[in-house]
Amino acid sequence: MNSSKFYDWFNRKTITKLIGKEVDEVILQQIKDSKDLYKELSTSYRNEFFYKNTLFNKLVLGTYSLNTTVALSEIEIDDSKADFAIINSKKSFVVEIKTDLDNLEKLIFQIEDYYKVFSIVYVLTSENYYYQVYRLLKNTKVGIMVLTKRNTISIRKDASEDFSGLKHDNLFRILRKQEYEELIEKNFEEIPKVKPISRYTTYLNMFRLLDIKKSQRLVFNAILGRINKNNVEYLKEVPLEFRWLVYQSHLNREKFERLLNNLQGGI
Repeated sequence: MNSSKFYDWFNRKTITKLIGKEVDEVILQQIKDSKDLYKELSTSYRNEFFYKNTLFNKLVLGTYSLNTTVALSEIEIDDSKADFAIINSKKSFVVEIKTDLDNLEKLIFQIEDYYKVFSIVYVLTSENYYYQVYRLLKNTKVGIMVLTKRNTISIRKDASEDFSGLKHDNLFRILRKQEYEELIEKNFEEIPKVKPISRYTTYLNMFRLLDIKKSQRLVFNAILGRINKNNVEYLKEVPLEFRWLVYQSHLNREKFERLLNNLQGGI
């Protein structure tokens, strides 16, 4: 199978092309072909992008809401990179994706890392891999989701909360500079005056003084500040196959409107 055709089109470079001020005939034809290409992807080559886009459409846009939810990807947690995470004021969790193209060798170690930031962990896999994953996780608090052959997401094993692995340092590292500064300044009455070069270490030491569950809640609340109102307004107008790519691109209003105009020109 020629998998390169999927990678050549369903990636962030495509979004860059689609917000260009001039879109040529080649790109317009690719837009027209994208639904057929995505359908082929869904039946014969369900790669990690397809899993993420499905999670985004089914859970973030379907179950939750762009008004109250932030989706993250490739979050570095010690030796692992979390594939997909949903941060919501009511429920936040991380999802490790195992497609038919992956192996399970590192799964247990990845899960251990994820529990340093998240108290709810799921593995999303295919029908083909389900029993192998279940054998590994049946006696754990990890949940299991399956991307069915009909491309729906089925929860086969519910996840249970586990706060025992949370680590202050890992939680702090996923915050941006402005986020951790505001968090500390809101939760401590006195902030030491230190040189900018020492501020990160100073604030981290203060963060370590907070209760770990409170720390997690404060971090997730800070991340919810990243909600992009342009996503809320425009994203559902974007064709299903492009939504995850567009969401990750963090477009401003002007670029969103140009994107939608160019997409309409190719449909």
